[in-house]
Amino acid sequence: MHLTYEKLGTDHKLYGKVDYVVMDAMQPICYKGKEGYVALEADATIKQPIAPQNNANQRVNSLFVLSFKVNGESEEMTFKSKKKMDKTIAFYKGKEFISDLETQEYKLA
Repeated sequence: MHLTYEKLGTDHKLYGKVDYVVMDAMQPICYKGKEGYVALEADATIKQPIAPQNNANQRVNSLFVLSFKVNGESEEMTFKSKKKMDKTIAFYKGKEFISDLETQEYKLA
C-alpha cells in the first residue's frame, strides 16, 4: 500500500477547488484541498471537509494523517492503516530532527 498525491488536471470538475486527489495505487481515496481532506462524492460546491460519520450500517474506511516538522519544515504523510502510522510515529520519535508530531483521522465512506 502506497498512498500518493496527484495534481488535478485543468479538465477536472473540481480543478481550482481542491489541489490533489489522494490515490492508493490506481484507486482514488479522497481529495486534498486547502481546508483539509474532502470525500470523493463532493460536487462542484465543496463546503465541508471530511468529518466523522456515526452511521453504523455504512461501511467506513479511515484515512490517517501524520503531520510533523523536519528541521522546522512542515511535512505530512497519509496512511490507510493505523498500525503502520503507529510504527512510523514510534520510529520518528527517536529522531531528534523531527518534532511536532500530530495525528488526525478522517472517515471515508
